[in-house]
Amino acid sequence: GQGIGQTACGRCALGAVSAGSGGSGAMRSELRGMLGGGPMTLGCGDSHKAACAANIARARGVDLQDVYFFDDKASAVGSFRGSGMNAHQVSCASRDVGGYGLCGATPGEVSLTGGISNCR
Repeated sequence: GQGIGQTACGRCALGAVSAGSGGSGAMRSELRGMLGGGPMTLGCGDSHKAACAANIARARGVDLQDVYFFDDKASAVGSFRGSGMNAHQVSCASRDVGGYGLCGATPGEVSLTGGISNCR
């Protein structure tokens, strides 16, 4: 989230969907600041992330085809298949043995390309 302004999403309306808790109150406040006050849905498991993102989009009046989701886990990206939204796996150059991205997305990975894609 720290470099989002230097990506294709620099002018996007932002929101976040996370399986986690968002950390402490101070961490959640920092995240909200990075999102420009945009909505966060926390505690949303990977298989439900598409539904959580769709709920945010509907609440904000955003067409599903205009939603772009980025995650380091293939299972989270896979939940978007057939949803009408776009989802891309990021942090592809830095993966640990468990399949998690280590350093977040690079600016080049955050693109407004339609469809669903995973790391190769």
